[in-house]
Amino acid sequence: MEMNRTDERIKVMQALYQVFLFLENKEDFDATEVLLSQFGKTDVKEIPAFSRCVYSLALENYDAIREEIASHLVNWTFERLDDVCKAILFEAVSEGRYAKLAPRKVVISEAVKMSKNYLEDGDHRFVNAVLDKSIPAYDFQG
Repeated sequence: MEMNRTDERIKVMQALYQVFLFLENKEDFDATEVLLSQFGKTDVKEIPAFSRCVYSLALENYDAIREEIASHLVNWTFERLDDVCKAILFEAVSEGRYAKLAPRKVVISEAVKMSKNYLEDGDHRFVNAVLDKSIPAYDFQG
């Protein structure tokens, strides 16, 4: 069954959430296995290219994305963020700053929608504000 981009973003966010749990618990993990498990696949080629791209860019640019997000937190630290919130922000910043496979406003809108589904009431406004500052305007050539 063909996945739509919204479903792919959710799967990538969930895989990134797993990564944050492994990192917090100082456990070793195989990033590819995390993604395969999230998609229920055994071969990375079975995972949609969009998802592979956004996930791998998030991990390759982990420190830069973390710093970008942290620089826009007011009276808060990255470590104190909820892991689901971190995963949503990471997915969106990876997609909007690095992959650029969708227009900026779509990337932010999709992250806000995820926030409404997975975070506390009102947290979507926080996510929107952080992403608005973290994802620069870019020309989308879709």
